[in-house]
Amino acid sequence: MFEQAWHVGTFAKIPVKIHWTFLLILVYVASTSFSQGAGFDAIFIEICFVLAMFFCVVLHEFGHALTAQRYGIRTEDIILLPIGGVARLRNMPEKPIQELIIAVMGPMVNIIIAVLVFISLLSLYGFPYFSMDNFQNLDFSNWKGFLPLLMISNIMLVVFNMIPAFPMDGGRVLRALLAMGFGRLKATRIASIVGQIICVFLIIIGLYYEAYTLAIIGVFIFLNATQEYKSVALDSALKNKTIQDCYRKDFHSFTDYTTVRDAYEFIMHQTNRHFMVINLYGQYCGTVSAKAIKAAYKLNPETRISEIYQPKLLSLAASTSVAHALFALRGQTNLILVTEADAVIGVLDQESVQQLLDMEG
Repeated sequence: MFEQAWHVGTFAKIPVKIHWTFLLILVYVASTSFSQGAGFDAIFIEICFVLAMFFCVVLHEFGHALTAQRYGIRTEDIILLPIGGVARLRNMPEKPIQELIIAVMGPMVNIIIAVLVFISLLSLYGFPYFSMDNFQNLDFSNWKGFLPLLMISNIMLVVFNMIPAFPMDGGRVLRALLAMGFGRLKATRIASIVGQIICVFLIIIGLYYEAYTLAIIGVFIFLNATQEYKSVALDSALKNKTIQDCYRKDFHSFTDYTTVRDAYEFIMHQTNRHFMVINLYGQYCGTVSAKAIKAAYKLNPETRISEIYQPKLLSLAASTSVAHALFALRGQTNLILVTEADAVIGVLDQESVQQLLDMEG
């Protein structure tokens, strides 16, 4: 999913990307306003407001990411989605207090933005501007309501994010507090259950009042609460395991000048789904999947592997933790080259990790 995102810039060595589906929210805002008879000026202002709000979301995610950097935790990237932003940290800190600080720094950024906007409005218009009558008549479709609504939206973002349910920041705050007394795995389990109970209420309220967006959000959070526990349970199971415990010594590689026809005939007798690719100099240069080979075979069997392989190549030492390798397998590559003393000794894929988990029970 995250591979279908466009890189728009890098700050503090953290890439910022926009997923293509983000454009759907702009289309939705424009089409909805147009269908309600709004003029182009009003539609332009509304789109500007959405972009400004998502810029605040990016700053929110940088609040998490830059704080994590202080604890030596790298951020893979920050991705904007229609539902908000995601800062993909390489890993979460083991110390609960560090997770607590990382979690609260995102909402803290939105509080700072809201305070700055409040001070700006106060200096421009004075206290009478903040009367209930003024705020009841605010409109997204004119510039007069832009800053007040930006302030209110940031406050709402803080409130929403502090709901104690994963993947919201409130869920991570709750987990961090519980982990101080119960340990990370049990704390995650408790926080997941609390979050799921809250989600059930959100879904019921959303359906009862026909606020279907709220119900959808409830379902999304419910599923993520379950996934968070599974992820932490997996990390716990792999905590003391290294690649040495599960890599494959026997693996096949294709030269980049191999035809798809030859590769196809070979993989028909294989259970592996990913293969290494070697260039003319005998160097490993990337990976190719069985799926890509089959697709290319249907189009032109004489295609060379060099035309369809993925040039991304990741190599890790056999002493690397499996948890770290699994993160890479989920987001960076499908096959890892395993090395020892600078010599290639095998490969690692998700199937290898799963076999280790099956053996561990």
